[in-house]
Amino acid sequence: MVASIEHIEFLEKSKKLFEDGDILHTLENYEKAMERIDRSQIKNKPDYIQFLESILNHCRENNLPEEEALVLRALGRTYSLFKQYPESMKYHYQSLKIQKKLGKKIETAEGLVFLAEDLEVSGNFDKSIEAFQEALEVFQDLGKLRNVKDIQKEITRLKEFSREMVEDEYILHKFNVDKY
Repeated sequence: MVASIEHIEFLEKSKKLFEDGDILHTLENYEKAMERIDRSQIKNKPDYIQFLESILNHCRENNLPEEEALVLRALGRTYSLFKQYPESMKYHYQSLKIQKKLGKKIETAEGLVFLAEDLEVSGNFDKSIEAFQEALEVFQDLGKLRNVKDIQKEITRLKEFSREMVEDEYILHKFNVDKY
């Protein structure tokens, strides 16, 4: 119950910060709110999306590309939280396009990790590995060795999982297990 109250307080603070024009702190507080959310208790999903879309519109109207990219990423993360992965990936791709154009390396690498996670959940393991690999290379260039190590573990895990899936499919097909 405490987490729900904290979540609501962070969300309300985010709305107040946006009204005051502080977009970066708005998004920072929003992300803290989303970390504390009880996914099973979410009843007003459209409110979260509408809030972020209003910030996105503000960023676009005022030519704020850095903030726009962060809002797009927040939309992607929110849709991911709501298990709406196609929408999530759409926003992650849009965010990454801007981040890369702006030369924001750390934000690009983080965004690639978020995208890779959604690709994995969606069953697109090859694309997930590609996104993780690209993130790993950026983190390596930045000297973020802990991130590199974590991503290497994810890539190894995904490759192993993919290999096992191929072997299982082969066995099922070979012995006609899937045919009745």
